[in-house]
Amino acid sequence: MKRVLFASDLHARPDKPEREEIFKCFLKKEALSCDKLYLLGDLFEFGFVFRGRVLPAYEPLIEEIAELTRKGIKVFFLAGNHDLWMAEYLRKRGLRIVHDGEVHEVFGRRVQLFHGLLREPDSLSRLTARIMQNPTSVWLYSLLPYRLGFSLALEAAHLSRERHVRFPSVFYSSSLKPINPSTQIVISGHHHEPLRFAYRNREFYSLGEWFSRFTYLEMTPSGLELKAFRVDALLCK
Repeated sequence: MKRVLFASDLHARPDKPEREEIFKCFLKKEALSCDKLYLLGDLFEFGFVFRGRVLPAYEPLIEEIAELTRKGIKVFFLAGNHDLWMAEYLRKRGLRIVHDGEVHEVFGRRVQLFHGLLREPDSLSRLTARIMQNPTSVWLYSLLPYRLGFSLALEAAHLSRERHVRFPSVFYSSSLKPINPSTQIVISGHHHEPLRFAYRNREFYSLGEWFSRFTYLEMTPSGLELKAFRVDALLCK
């Protein structure tokens, strides 16, 4: 059966190895039999490339994903706020890079992809985003000693997640990022809650996360379904 999978927000980190093990099991049990896999951001708690190197603890997961591409599965990566700097590194490992707000046709339907449906909520968040995306800032940070850079970044990532804002039950259209007029389905990571709702004749999906809920979205020619990976049935070894 043809199917496409969407997942996000693993927030892999060295001191939580069980997260990666569960996600690698998902890759073997579910993603290995799909046609395409979309990873919509925050796969890593802190994704940064220091002089061509990533955190060594991330390499087994990256290799597992790269193996899917070698087996003919198309894997797409959209960077989140925790792994903004990983795109080029992952492109070299065989992943296809997606940009926030990009529209893809999947089974004849127009799907718009985001890491976060909402605009930055406050001036501090907007300033932080600009600094993190500034090439000079990235270059200066890369000059830090390898271990110090990762230690500081993991602490900052933890603080960022503590400030995480839940998706509101009531919102204004002006708070949404720009939606392409041709879009039929909108899919997003970042919000950590598995949600489905209809708004202005479009279907919206928030993917959830992989540190407690283990949720993902499956799309087939007949429709879409939010699912939870059965962690108690791990048989991956």
